[in-house]
Amino acid sequence: MSSNIGPEAQAAYKKYLDASSIDEKIKRLEEYISLIPKHKATEKIVALNRSRLAKIKREKEKERQRLKSGRALSPFSIKKEGIQLVLISEYHTPGVGSTSVLNYLTGAAKQKIGKFTSLPEIGIYEYDKIRYQIVDMPALMEGASTGIGNGKEILSQIRSCDLICFCIDLSRDFKQQINFLLKELSDADVRINIPPPPIDIHKTASNKIQVFFLTKDAKINIELTEKIKEIVQENGIRNAIVKISGHITLNQVVDALSSSIVYKRAIILCTKGDLPHTEDAFEKLKHIYSKNFSLIIGTSIIKGSFPNDFGKIILQFLKKIKIYTMTAKRVAEKPLIVDQHVTVKDVALKIHRSFYELFDHAIVIREEGRQKRKKVGLDYELKNKDIIELHTT
Repeated sequence: MSSNIGPEAQAAYKKYLDASSIDEKIKRLEEYISLIPKHKATEKIVALNRSRLAKIKREKEKERQRLKSGRALSPFSIKKEGIQLVLISEYHTPGVGSTSVLNYLTGAAKQKIGKFTSLPEIGIYEYDKIRYQIVDMPALMEGASTGIGNGKEILSQIRSCDLICFCIDLSRDFKQQINFLLKELSDADVRINIPPPPIDIHKTASNKIQVFFLTKDAKINIELTEKIKEIVQENGIRNAIVKISGHITLNQVVDALSSSIVYKRAIILCTKGDLPHTEDAFEKLKHIYSKNFSLIIGTSIIKGSFPNDFGKIILQFLKKIKIYTMTAKRVAEKPLIVDQHVTVKDVALKIHRSFYELFDHAIVIREEGRQKRKKVGLDYELKNKDIIELHTT
């Protein structure tokens, strides 16, 4: 063991080696990692043990899923409808007002305002023919990522939603609330407002690990080649091709190896903006967190202060557009919600694979275009509010 880590960390590592249960191993390894001094000389040690920790956690999750498979469906398992937004907050009495936000947008849960709810509350908000499913989750308690206060169930639903909304009470310490939520999400392998690392790892039949740096930015990391190989091997992989297409850190290599990591978009909804001194708090919050949260909205339900075009704001933030399908000259009432820069091929596959396999051509109607009606192929890029009719052979 390296002498760079200090006696406390060495003692913690021995406790990890002596641990007998998976829970104890996780606890001791987390303690060990937290005690390692963070500097250049210990970078590889931290990454290797984070990889080891991720592997043990995956083993625990597999066992949990195996036991769960025989149980009744959880009330926290919510079927998505439209675009799903999940409201989360830190546990506190009184609450932050997330239920008031839900009720303001959807009219649901009026009787639950001001009361602690142990189960999710759900409502539908409609804007410009788009349905947004708003889920007000019970507040997260400290240790939610380990299962405290139904934390596992809450975080499981968060992992599958389209957008996380941090509900932050401006009348309280906003830093404490935001940092708490970020920590619990991070501990649950949820990464907020960052793209997945530019790393592709493919297992192979060859008897070695090969690392390729594909771009100019990636080649800055060539000196990390051997460390990357060690981290991959520590994860139980002996034969693989690792392709790197941008600047990375060793922690990102660990994340790329974990199938449990998810990357989610998140915004901040500031509540109770009618209370004294909250205007100053809002400006300070924006100054500190706008780099990591590009959308921060101040609200006051009591004053009725909430964006009238909230649905449009969310659609733009998620970089999505709506298009309409047409069959036999009849345009569908409900739009398809798709990513920006979507092509005809993407839409054909989204509707049904047979539309792609038997594709002949498509007719696109664009009200604001020079050519209102156009015959196009699979690679044609669609824009917001386009109408498309697919023709097959």
